Amino acid sequence: MTVEILSLAGKSAAEAGVVAGELVDIDSDAAPTRLDRLLVLDDTAQLGEHADIYPQIENSNRVEKLLCVTVGPRPDGSWKLDLPGNLGGNQGTPVLWVSRPAGIDWRVAKAAKANKHPGYTPATIEQHPLIRLLVIDEVFDEVLKVMEAFPHRTASPGLWLAGSDDETATFAGALAIAIRRICDPGPGLDGAFQELLPERAGGARLADNGPLARDLARISESDREVSRRLEGQGGLGGMLRRSDGDIQRHVVRVGEALASLRGWVDKLLQEANLPGGLGELEARQRGLIRNAGVEFEAEALPRPASPAEESLTYRAVAGAIRGGDSIPLAGRRLMATEREVVRHGSDQHRHKVARACPPELLSQLAAAPQKPPRGDAVKARHELGLDAAAAAAQALSALIIDVANREWSPVGATSRSLLLTRAALDGTAKALTEYARTVAPGTRGGTRAARITRLSDTLLPVLRELVLRQVAAELTGPSTNGPEALRAAHGRTAAMLASWAAHVQANGVTALPAWAGDLAVDGAYSIEEEVATIREALLYPILDEMWQLCAPGDLSALDVDAQTVSIRFASRLMERALAGLAGGEPVLTSSGKFAGQLRLVQLRAGVAESTWGTTDPAGTRAAMES
Repeated sequence: MTVEILSLAGKSAAEAGVVAGELVDIDSDAAPTRLDRLLVLDDTAQLGEHADIYPQIENSNRVEKLLCVTVGPRPDGSWKLDLPGNLGGNQGTPVLWVSRPAGIDWRVAKAAKANKHPGYTPATIEQHPLIRLLVIDEVFDEVLKVMEAFPHRTASPGLWLAGSDDETATFAGALAIAIRRICDPGPGLDGAFQELLPERAGGARLADNGPLARDLARISESDREVSRRLEGQGGLGGMLRRSDGDIQRHVVRVGEALASLRGWVDKLLQEANLPGGLGELEARQRGLIRNAGVEFEAEALPRPASPAEESLTYRAVAGAIRGGDSIPLAGRRLMATEREVVRHGSDQHRHKVARACPPELLSQLAAAPQKPPRGDAVKARHELGLDAAAAAAQALSALIIDVANREWSPVGATSRSLLLTRAALDGTAKALTEYARTVAPGTRGGTRAARITRLSDTLLPVLRELVLRQVAAELTGPSTNGPEALRAAHGRTAAMLASWAAHVQANGVTALPAWAGDLAVDGAYSIEEEVATIREALLYPILDEMWQLCAPGDLSALDVDAQTVSIRFASRLMERALAGLAGGEPVLTSSGKFAGQLRLVQLRAGVAESTWGTTDPAGTRAAMES
């Protein structure tokens, strides 16, 4: 490519003069050897300030071909576009007026309304698709050729792009479809996350060497001894050598061990209490629980590589989202789970101690008779209270495990963490739906629509990871309350969407953002699909809705009655594939991978007015006017 860019945008008259002078001064070290094609970028509001620069460029006798792109609205609400004298007019340099780089979607008609154009707009005009197109020699030359026939040599450009250079709109449309899928309430299995309920999530157990486990072992051991002796009484040896004293002693031991177990359980429920179930256990309370022999499975496991993966809540939500649940469905399941995991404080369970092990049972065991019942061992066990003692021990053990899972587990889900996670999902969904609403509805039919639909399938896993990023961020750095969590997730999501769009603009739809991890997006399209997409773009009616680079208020400056011209272009590599295309062969470019159309809509007569500055050499103005 031989097109040189001279950017005067944002520069004072003095600064612009220096930059332009260095470019055209044949003795300057900054000057190129040749200036076959020069593309000047300027601010519309500064054209008057820069009026003397353009004659300076022309009078240097260095520039072979010159094209000007002026960016921004007309100054001070003026209805005229004031141009330096050697721009526009009957013989001046052609001017493309980009009054709004973000443009609009608009069809060429007097009554047509402006629609918002979807997609990302580069921060600088140099990165705009129009400028990246105009620096291609063949396109640059064709624009000059076409505009030579325009009476005023001024036009508003519009674009209809295909393939990789239409990635912004393609990406936006595909992502909007994926967003609607993940934000649609849709069908699914409601109900709480079973893996987050206390009995599965808490991971509590009794250590073999702890006081609670030892009391249970003592109860079981003494119980077995009593049963063995009772069963021995039924034979001849039992009648000759009765062990009534041993039976009484072991029954009392059962009572003593059960009383100790009951005391430990009651003490833990009382002293490891958090009022209302709110807050974190103190170190003293954690020590008491640990010393009693209550431990949690998670404490013995290696720590996950990611802090978020330590959270059972994250793992449950991640499994649901990656498995196809929508955001609203995951939110409903979290709400159902909240109702099941509410913590009230361990002392609220103390009344269950007396129910599990009534004081009367301990009194019965302590007052075991010296001469136990004779005859049937099963009946004797029942009368001695051993069956009730075994049941009480089991009930106390189950009670302490249940309370540990529900009230003390360091990994179990809490209603607060579930609420904040749900709020983060709500904030994420809000930002996603806001983005989807900015994409113009109706992706048009044909090959492009099919491509967008296929692409949305490949973007969906990446979008799910974006959602899970918000969940992870909230769980690793919890917000103060639900509204704060919603706002934070909304802001993070909007920023990530903008970053993703910029990444696609620079690298194409197959380029994944850094946070997508090791996901793979199948963005490859076959040659046949690519050719079909390009053909469709080249055959698109030039008066239909396109990306016009102007503001809605500037449509009145466009001459919809004048001939609208479209420059069709494609890579030279596509020459054979596009042979015989209706409407003639497009401009074939030897560089770049653009394909599509550049539409030029002329400005109305009188809108663009050329005025000379102070440096017009004698005779130049008169010669051009004649």
